[in-house]
Amino acid sequence: SMARRPLWDMGLDYNHGTGHGVGFILSVHEGPNAIRKAGLGTPLQPGMITSNEPGVYLKGKFGIRLENLLLCKDTNDEFEGRKFLAFETLTMVPFDRDSIIPEMLTEDEKLALNEYHAQVRTVLTPYLDEEEAEWLRQATEAL
Repeated sequence: SMARRPLWDMGLDYNHGTGHGVGFILSVHEGPNAIRKAGLGTPLQPGMITSNEPGVYLKGKFGIRLENLLLCKDTNDEFEGRKFLAFETLTMVPFDRDSIIPEMLTEDEKLALNEYHAQVRTVLTPYLDEEEAEWLRQATEAL
C-alpha cells in the first residue's frame, strides 16, 4: 500500500505485484518472497533480495514502471519485541530526468530522488573515467 499510495491519490493503480524475490532459483518472479496485493508470501528476512517495481499503464496511452533491486536488512529498531527491517537499494542507475516532471513531485519525493541520485553518483563515480563521471554528474543533479 505504501508503494501504491501516490497512484491511489491520483485515482490510479497497477495490476501487478510491487516486487518479488531475486536470486533464489534464478527464475522470473521467483520466491520465496513477494510483495503483492495478496500478501508477502514468505515473510521478508534479512539477506533477501527483492525487486521494487511499481508502475502504471494507461490503456491506449502509455505505461511506466520503475524497477530497482533491494536488500532486506536488519535495523537496530524494535517495537514490543518485534524488530524493524529496512531496504538498501542495490541498483545504482539514475532515473531519466526527461521522464520526470518536477512540478508533480512532492517535496518529500524530490528529496528522496535527490538522495538516491547522490548515492548513485557517490557509489559509481570512482569506477568512471572523467567523461563518464561528468555525464553521471549531470544525470544526477538535484532537482
